[in-house]
Amino acid sequence: MAQWCCWRAEFYSPPPSLRAQATPSSKSAVIHLVAVVPPMLNLSLDFTQNSSALVSGYLDEGDNPTLAKGGAFGIREGTNVELGNARLFSNIPGSYSITVYSANGGSLKEASGVSGAAIPYTLTLGGKESPARNGSFSFSHSGVSTREGAALKVGLAISRIPAYATRGYYVDNLLFAVAAN
Repeated sequence: MAQWCCWRAEFYSPPPSLRAQATPSSKSAVIHLVAVVPPMLNLSLDFTQNSSALVSGYLDEGDNPTLAKGGAFGIREGTNVELGNARLFSNIPGSYSITVYSANGGSLKEASGVSGAAIPYTLTLGGKESPARNGSFSFSHSGVSTREGAALKVGLAISRIPAYATRGYYVDNLLFAVAAN
């Protein structure tokens, strides 16, 4: 019986309605596929797991301040600290804004809160520098990025340290957001 099955399959011819070749009665059809890609802006940070980052520095006394203590960077006048990279993906041809909100209004505040000392800083993103205005830093960008997104270096710069600042840890919490203009 198995031989008969195979012999039969070998000579089996499908009915004309199942053949792939065109016949005089067949019709062609054109199918249009349309895919819509929504506008997208995405900002990710390689120095934190989400869009919020804790910035921590240590101010030491004396002529040779500590470069780092307990994972914090050393604070001194003229310090430029690289925090990491932000990766920005955009398929929007127009402009968009990146706003970085500072919990301390653009200052590193003494962590214990005892002295109330605050050290102001400016933030850099992709080579652009911004002072804090109304508690946030603002950056403008435009255009479509590559598929991988554009890497933008994130850092902060401390130009001066107030005379009343005492030794200790100074912190700020930053929240990064991006929006189309």
